[in-house]
Amino acid sequence: MSEIAELLWAEKYRPRSLDEMVNQEEVVGRLKHFVKERNMPHLLFAGPPGTGKTTAAHCLAHDLYGANYRQYMLELNASVSKNTPILVRINGEVRRLRFRDLDKIFFSNKKKIIKVNDGEYIKTNNLEVLTIDKGTGKVRWARVSCIIRHKAPLILKIKVKGGGVIELTGNHSVMSISEDGELKVVKASELKPGDFLLSFTTILPGVETYIDLDRYTLINHRRMKFQRRIRIDEDMAWLLGLYVAEGAIGLKSTNGLPTSSQVVITLGHPTELNLTQKVANIALKYNIPTYRNLVSSGFNRSIKSAQQVRLLCTTLAKFLKSEAYSGETKAKYKRIPKIIFKSNPIVRESFLKGLADGDGSGGGSDVLRITSASKELLVDVAWLARITGIESALYDREARLIWKGSKKYKKSDLLPAKPFIKFFERIDKYININWRHILRHQLYNGKETVSKTKLARILKNIDMAKLNENERRIFKQLLWLVSSDLHVLKITHIEAIEYNDYVYDVSVPGNEMFFAGEIPILVHNSDERGIDVIRHKVKEFARSRVSGEIPFKIVLLDEADNMTADAQQALRRLMEMYTSTTRFILIANYPSKIIEPIQSRCAVFRFTPLKKEDVINRLKWISDKENVEYDIEALEVIYEISEGDMRRAINILQAAAALGKVTVDAVYKVVGLAHPREVKEMIKLALAGNFIEARNKLRELMITYGLSGLDIIKQVHREIFSPELKLPEELRVYIADYAGEIQFRLVEGADDEIQLNAFLARLALLGKRLRV
Repeated sequence: MSEIAELLWAEKYRPRSLDEMVNQEEVVGRLKHFVKERNMPHLLFAGPPGTGKTTAAHCLAHDLYGANYRQYMLELNASVSKNTPILVRINGEVRRLRFRDLDKIFFSNKKKIIKVNDGEYIKTNNLEVLTIDKGTGKVRWARVSCIIRHKAPLILKIKVKGGGVIELTGNHSVMSISEDGELKVVKASELKPGDFLLSFTTILPGVETYIDLDRYTLINHRRMKFQRRIRIDEDMAWLLGLYVAEGAIGLKSTNGLPTSSQVVITLGHPTELNLTQKVANIALKYNIPTYRNLVSSGFNRSIKSAQQVRLLCTTLAKFLKSEAYSGETKAKYKRIPKIIFKSNPIVRESFLKGLADGDGSGGGSDVLRITSASKELLVDVAWLARITGIESALYDREARLIWKGSKKYKKSDLLPAKPFIKFFERIDKYININWRHILRHQLYNGKETVSKTKLARILKNIDMAKLNENERRIFKQLLWLVSSDLHVLKITHIEAIEYNDYVYDVSVPGNEMFFAGEIPILVHNSDERGIDVIRHKVKEFARSRVSGEIPFKIVLLDEADNMTADAQQALRRLMEMYTSTTRFILIANYPSKIIEPIQSRCAVFRFTPLKKEDVINRLKWISDKENVEYDIEALEVIYEISEGDMRRAINILQAAAALGKVTVDAVYKVVGLAHPREVKEMIKLALAGNFIEARNKLRELMITYGLSGLDIIKQVHREIFSPELKLPEELRVYIADYAGEIQFRLVEGADDEIQLNAFLARLALLGKRLRV
């Protein structure tokens, strides 16, 4: 793994001056007039993501002040502590790290650190974090454009119910839910015990993984009888989990010198004979020799109460020594091997079962308690469980797993009741069900949360035709929440602690949210938009004068529409007080959320999605600069997928170029979508009555592209209206109706493959009936 990958093309080819900007001709022309006059008013840039708002602000500053314009511009960020856990993907390898680990990886190259104001950042194109998809509500990987750090004297330590801690600066924001059910940004310093934070439980896709034992040997063992490349299936995953719980590395010595290593797993005797035999059977499956011996344990050394199973495989022992520890080969340094995080969900679940069989208790109940001396291992368990569809909680020296199917202890489908009750009371006469009875505990007993199952039942019985436009918007937002991977965790304690060290943030372009913490918490980056920052940091910057031809400085407030109401009022006063020394550039996706007094003080610039020819021409230019071969059809597909978002288009181009020539197939592969041709082929096969062939095509799509059932049904819905797929109008109606039903079942948690097979079967019957 390289220390720092080369720059993201989206950053590398970002325009540096107004002359380099494409599209937005009217905006650029007006901004150039300000440069010519060497003066400008406060500005408000509004429009969808990826259309050049932030770029235009930097280009304007560059053209006003020159290449060193950053010293005249304040751009705000906020951060979490170095101890904050996070799950990342670096060059495709999934790792559960802390931010201090990311610092060692990315900030080690001093030459690439960029100084800005009182902090610094470094750009990256090989780092991904988990975020929530704003469209689907599902957890997914998202690319990070840069990592930011600066020093902070104090941080907040926030604890949530169910264990787990997240540490961040008071100016950092977390995501919460508004009274209308929308995701809202809340500054950490404004939180209090009893407030809700957002977490997730989901089933994240994985890949088939292998242990390459040849990497852990210095000679070519031609006489090896055991496998040299072991596929991590359910059996091997269970064995690895049991090792992390009960295993150790044993050394065999000759003349006092270690000559080989063994994998030693110690189990109770005779209470765990079944586990002992299972270990031996799995070793036999991989041709790994074993040796068993009884040993004493506890205070009475004369009683042989434990049995050791020794796996006589030095290379496997070396693998575990390298991957299952974060330091010495002692229990307090145990970790989950990072390859498990990358594996498919079945393998991950089997690993957790092995871990629970060794260090767990309550195996016959819905709650498994896994104890360990290693805090890092317990945090690993909490994250691994949550990406495997298993709710987790953290306590002192213990992780708890709420196993699948448990209803009594399940908390991962809870949402705050208040936004839903407010909406249901508003549209009460349009609900065709006794919703007050369903939510009686929330209405009359003060219960603050409610299960998604109950909410979905009520939402399903709302007469949508009778709702006005605003009510429909709220309905769709509430439905999004219910079908999302998100759920709430209540804050139990907040304390401020002395810190005096680096704090960190990551920038997630186009999303600006990521999960971090001992239990994953959804936090917001690029914040610092609270009232304290406006009153102090911005005020301090704004009040100082500059010498030179340009008599003012610039404060750039990105995502200004997420500023609190108090912060906006404070900003309004600063804009009045420091007009002679400072100009403000506000960037917003939704300018209506900016208070009217601020809007009236700004010249408004509206950015529109980029034109197709401009996007494609820019992609061609970048491809030529990078010596990348491409098909023009592929660039057109990139434009269609990006929907006028230039940043996303360039990121897709770079990802596709990593596979070689940029083709249509490569584009669909990197964005995680199936080629429309293959989806159409599956539909045609089903309608023609070739159910088995259609089913095989479905499996191919799910395996080759790693698509979920929801991904596929959405593409099916898109393709049935494609003019290339010549279907009778009546048939399109039938398919669209049933696709909607399948989508709802999948959102409710039904099995992907079973539901999609049922969908194809229905198409086959429809085709036969209508003689298609």
